[in-house]
Amino acid sequence: MGRKRTCELPFCKGVVEGTRNKRRCDNDRNIHLHQVISKNVKKIMRYIEVRDDFTANDVNRDLFKNRLDKNEKGSMYRLFQAMVREEYLIELGKREGLKVYAFHGRAGRAVHVEEPAVAQPVHVSQPLTPRELLIGKLREFVHMKNGTWNHDDWLWLVNRQDVRDLGIPEHDLGALLEEEKARYWLHR
Repeated sequence: MGRKRTCELPFCKGVVEGTRNKRRCDNDRNIHLHQVISKNVKKIMRYIEVRDDFTANDVNRDLFKNRLDKNEKGSMYRLFQAMVREEYLIELGKREGLKVYAFHGRAGRAVHVEEPAVAQPVHVSQPLTPRELLIGKLREFVHMKNGTWNHDDWLWLVNRQDVRDLGIPEHDLGALLEEEKARYWLHR
């Protein structure tokens, strides 16, 4: 086991354990950051705080010059999900199939917009339904497990507080998970 140290996330007081390349926070077992992400948390946060909105690909392109592999991108995605859970970020919906995030401090600010001469239709994104939120969590689970999991993994998923809070029955959860698994293997 590697040396213990405090978590890199400013809102977390946990201790990080793990190898040199992969680190897990003992307060939140979902937070598993690869070294390139854990070393750049402050840099990522500075980037986030000055943007109106962003996706994980924007961060990868602008900060890491598109050098992150799929595992490191997944690590960054888990970082963003933890930030959403801690209300540091908010989710704004999707753009080109990717989740769009915004810094919570910027989202609440009032912005003065001049009225156009001709009224333009305004597109307001609707908040995600519990089913859409669940599908996102299941898709993440399937990708984390590379399309295969065991009974202990299933129990861990079903007992996650954020999954239980959505109020979806277990049999529906299982059916949706199997759909996501089929979709995963179809695209492989």
